Amino acid sequence: MEHQQTARILVAGTGPAGLIAALGFAAEGFPVTLVGPEATAPDGRTTALMNPALKVLDRLGVLEAVISKAAPLKVMRIVDATSRLIRSPVVTFRASEIDEDEFGLNLPNSVLTPALAGAVAAHPGIDWLRSMVANWHLDAEHVRAGLADGSTVDAALAVAADGRLSPARQAAGISTSARSYPQAALVLNFGHSGDHAFTSTEFHTETGPFTQVPLPGNRSSLVWVVKPETATELAALDDATLSQRVEQQMQSMLGRVAVEPGRQIYPLSAVTPLRFARDRVALVGEAAHVFPPIGAQGLN
Repeated sequence: MEHQQTARILVAGTGPAGLIAALGFAAEGFPVTLVGPEATAPDGRTTALMNPALKVLDRLGVLEAVISKAAPLKVMRIVDATSRLIRSPVVTFRASEIDEDEFGLNLPNSVLTPALAGAVAAHPGIDWLRSMVANWHLDAEHVRAGLADGSTVDAALAVAADGRLSPARQAAGISTSARSYPQAALVLNFGHSGDHAFTSTEFHTETGPFTQVPLPGNRSSLVWVVKPETATELAALDDATLSQRVEQQMQSMLGRVAVEPGRQIYPLSAVTPLRFARDRVALVGEAAHVFPPIGAQGLN
């Protein structure tokens, strides 16, 4: 298809960061072209968004659509679960101590991403091209993206939300510093017989954090950081055995545990660009920073 389009802002990438960037620029009155497919792959992860990020979602008109399926984070607790002879005491932070009802909300990605996509699709100032950028041409005056369907888009600014390997970042010649960690995160959701009382607990272990974050009802999400081979072994366990391992690691704090389908493993690595913008390309999301999950708060 031969077609050329001109936009003030071109956003490449349709994950949460790209969708939020498109909505944010459109809310400020900029004509926006968003390039990328709709998310169709199942994603069992959750995202804990703190109150400043929730204010952004509210301004963009998305918060109301997701709040009923989110769990508030009222208490954050840190437990030293190492085998050291002398361990740190349990540390508890309460939102009420800073005159807040909660620190933020924990949202399933399967709720957040469709809500953002729906808001983008409905916004008259955003033209969503469900293709992929095949090549970039950058100069001092404008950015041109050649799409996989044969069309082109010209823009004054490209927002690279195209992931940790970011073709747009590479086209702009932005170098990165990368580091791999000898760790992997096992991510899953689970039900439990006890009430989490909207408390997130992070157990610090020798291999990394074991972080439980509340979901609505008697359910929680889990990010369990271990050695890569251990993550593979855990993911291969049957439901009953893995449930027992999770309950044991949590010191039965939430009673009986039942893991849900949808286990995922993410190798941990960090990527930091040496600059965040160049040649009319600005980096956001994992194009701008990749780091291990910290209490499920990466998107903040």
